[in-house]
Amino acid sequence: MSWLNSPHSKFALVLIGIGLPILFVVGIPWLKQQPDSVVYLCAGVAAVGTVVASLLLAMQKDRKLDEWHRSAARFSSQWGWLAGAGVIAILLSFPPVQNVIVAVSGSLGDVTAPDRTLVLMAFTVGFMSVVFAQMICTLLISAGWRFRMSRPE
Repeated sequence: MSWLNSPHSKFALVLIGIGLPILFVVGIPWLKQQPDSVVYLCAGVAAVGTVVASLLLAMQKDRKLDEWHRSAARFSSQWGWLAGAGVIAILLSFPPVQNVIVAVSGSLGDVTAPDRTLVLMAFTVGFMSVVFAQMICTLLISAGWRFRMSRPE
């Protein structure tokens, strides 16, 4: 992965990681006119591109860290996503946050009065799905790492 160490790779990765979501949001008026399959494909490309770019940036940064900074990064990534998920779960119980979710959903879908219960349930189920997927991936990666490290040499 020598290209990862090139001087322009950091700029390119930041551009991809920030640019794809911006392009998706800017393209919403066009996406509203497209079939659902095109919208989901574009959302998936933006999401995967952003995740891959951030992972590569993390790898680039990790190569320059000492053990103290690596343990700090490990601690923050281990507990940071969990704390963030907990904050979102708590925020979902507040009506002003719910109103923002319903309003944004209605404006993105060109619906003047979206069904509040349906929007909040869809958002909550989507959020729970992300947290569940993170849990499953954490378990699988942990099991894979333990299996790999416990093999005899």
